[in-house]
Amino acid sequence: METPLETTENQGGSLTGRRLQSLIRRSRSLGEALIRRARREALVQFARIRHERHNSRVVKAGLGLAVLVGVGLASATGQHAAAQAAEARAGESQTVVRDDWAVDTVLADMSAAKKAEEEKAAAEKAAAEAAAAEEARLAALPWTLPSDARITSYYGMRDGRLHGGTDFGDFEGEEIWSVGEGTVSYVGYEPGGYGNVVYIDHGDGIQTRYAHASKVLVKVGDKVAKGETVILAGNTGGSRGPHLHFEVLIGGKKVDSLAWLEKQGLNPG
Repeated sequence: METPLETTENQGGSLTGRRLQSLIRRSRSLGEALIRRARREALVQFARIRHERHNSRVVKAGLGLAVLVGVGLASATGQHAAAQAAEARAGESQTVVRDDWAVDTVLADMSAAKKAEEEKAAAEKAAAEAAAAEEARLAALPWTLPSDARITSYYGMRDGRLHGGTDFGDFEGEEIWSVGEGTVSYVGYEPGGYGNVVYIDHGDGIQTRYAHASKVLVKVGDKVAKGETVILAGNTGGSRGPHLHFEVLIGGKKVDSLAWLEKQGLNPG
């Protein structure tokens, strides 16, 4: 059977344990700045308990536990803060790297765009210079093309007959030019499918013929210059549609007019 003293001490020990447990729970929710205050409160409680003559061994054990818990909380708080700081530094580093990446990408895009613009400008300049040089070259030649339309038929055999010229796909009424300086030697309607034609004598046995004209703009004996308009394209004679039929005759014989134009340094296309 327990004595009153033993009962009192047990009750005192139980009370002290409950107080210390309360202190421990409170210290867990406090930060590092509140741990010292918890220790001071524990010492005050300890002095008070000693004054009330409670069991000192229980009190010391509880106080030691409180101190250990406080130290553990402080350590854990410090580690958590250190981890948060490390994460923050890592985030800042990643942000800087990503910012650097974005800047590098923008600069690279700007550099590529500038290079593309420079290359385009250089190509346009080169094309313009080439066109100007070609124009100057052609201007210096004694010959030119009779039309700038696309070629629709070539010199050679067609349907068992010789197609003695080159056809240019001009529309009705488009201007046709003399390929070189000369004198108009014939104007009229010629049988054999030519329709309205003009002949120009360029000298040295070279003649050119322009057929299927819708309108003739020169007469026999006219002096014409290279590139001068002599007829308007049409569909007269045996033509199946508006176009220019162009021939070259050397010594009165038909030759491949396209090949002849190319030999003169021209590019009919």
